[in-house]
Amino acid sequence: MIAVSTPVLWYLSRASGIVSLLLFTCVMALGIMTATRVGGRPLPRFAVAEFHRRLALLAVVFLGIHVGTTVLDSYVNIGVLAILIPGASAYKTLYVALGAVAIDLLLAVVITSLARQRISVTAWRLVHWVAYLSWPIALLHAFLIGSDVSFGWMDLLLIGCVSVVLASVAWRIWARPHPSGALTAVPRSSRSQGSLPSSKQQSAPRAPTSPPGRTVASTRRGR
Repeated sequence: MIAVSTPVLWYLSRASGIVSLLLFTCVMALGIMTATRVGGRPLPRFAVAEFHRRLALLAVVFLGIHVGTTVLDSYVNIGVLAILIPGASAYKTLYVALGAVAIDLLLAVVITSLARQRISVTAWRLVHWVAYLSWPIALLHAFLIGSDVSFGWMDLLLIGCVSVVLASVAWRIWARPHPSGALTAVPRSSRSQGSLPSSKQQSAPRAPTSPPGRTVASTRRGR
C-alpha cells in the first residue's frame, strides 16, 4: 500500500473529518424532523426528503476523503482493516475503534438503501434506527481523537452539533407525529382551526326536498 507523510494529508484528513461531522449532524437533524413530515408550501415534503438524501450522499463523500487520507498518511499507522474492524488499530485503539463502529453503521445504511427493493421494510427501518447511534459515536470519536479539541472553536463546534440535534429532537416531541403521517408538525391551534370548516360543512342542515311523486300529486289536486 502507498504510504505518504505530508502535512497536506494531515490537514486534509482533519478538515474532511470536521466537514463530514457537520454534514452528518445536518443529516441527523433532518432525519429526525422528516419523521414529523416537516414541509409546506414554501418547501414541499418531497423536497425536504430529497435534500436529506443528497446531503447524506455528500457527507459520505467527505467521509471517504477523511478515511482515504487517514490511511494514506504514514504519520500514524492506521490501515484499512482498522477502518472497518474495531480494535484492529495499534494507534489509539479505543478512539479509532469508535470511528470504525460509526463507519460500519453508516455502511449498513448505505447497503440497505441500495438493496431496499430486495429487503423488507421492517428490516430497512430497523437498520436505520440502529444507525442513529453512528452520530453520537462519531461525535465521541472526534472529541477524543481530534487534535483540534485543544482549541476553543472546536469545542464550540461540537456544542453546536449537539444543540442542533437536541433542537430537532425537541421539535419532534413537540410536533407529536401521527403514525399515518397526517396532521404532523402542525400546532394544535392550527389543527383545531383547520378542522372547523369541515365540521361546520358536515353539520349544516340540508333543505328539505319532497319526492317527485308528491309534487305531481299536489299539483293535480290543486287543479
